[in-house]
Amino acid sequence: MRDFLRPGDVAVDAGAYKGGYTYWMRQHVGASGQVFAFEPQPELADFLARAVYAFSWTNVHVEQAGLSASRGERTLHAPEAGPSQGASLYDTHVDRSARSYQVRIESLDDFLAEYGLNRRVALIKCDVEGHELDVFRGAEQTLANDRPCLLFECEARHRPNRLVDDVFAHLERLGYRGSFFWAGGRRDISDFDVADHQVEGRRPYANNFLFEPA
Repeated sequence: MRDFLRPGDVAVDAGAYKGGYTYWMRQHVGASGQVFAFEPQPELADFLARAVYAFSWTNVHVEQAGLSASRGERTLHAPEAGPSQGASLYDTHVDRSARSYQVRIESLDDFLAEYGLNRRVALIKCDVEGHELDVFRGAEQTLANDRPCLLFECEARHRPNRLVDDVFAHLERLGYRGSFFWAGGRRDISDFDVADHQVEGRRPYANNFLFEPA
C-alpha cells in the first residue's frame, strides 16, 4: 500500500471495519490527502467516527454505508451478535440464525460525484466478504478516469457463485493486470488456481489480490 500512496492522494477503504487500513492510509496521504472509509456496520462506523474526532484526523471521512453497484438499501447478514469481520451482503457463508438488518448502500461513482471530489483516487482497498464485483461495477467511472490501484480480498467460499474468476475477468476487461500474494511474494494472476491456492485450513492461503492499471 505504501508503494501506491503519496501525500495529497485520495484513498478509499471499502469495508473499513475497525480502521486498520484507514489508519495507515491517512498517514501516507498526509494532511493534504483524503481517505474515504466506508463501513456499513453502525457500531463500527460510530467507532471510526469517534476516533476521527478524538484524534483530529481531518483527512478521514467516515461514511456509514456499504459500497455496491448502485445506491439504496440492502440486508447485511452478520454471523455474530455484535460487529463482525464476516458481515456480508450475501448470506451464503453466514449462519442464517445470526442477525440481519438493513443498511445504506452507495455506489462509489455516485458518492464521489455527489461529494464533488476533484482529485484522482489513487488506491481502493476492498474487503467486503464476497461483494467485490458489485463494488467495482459501481466504481467503473472512477476506475476508467482515475486508474487507481486495487488491493482487495476475494475468496470463492464468500462468493455467491463460488467463483472468483468473474471478478478478475471484469477487472481485466477494464484494463487491469492482476497478481496475488503467496508465500511471502507476489505471483501473476494467470498462475492462480482456487483448487491449489484457496484450500480451507491449509497454509499458505491466497485471498489478497493486487490489480494495477495495465
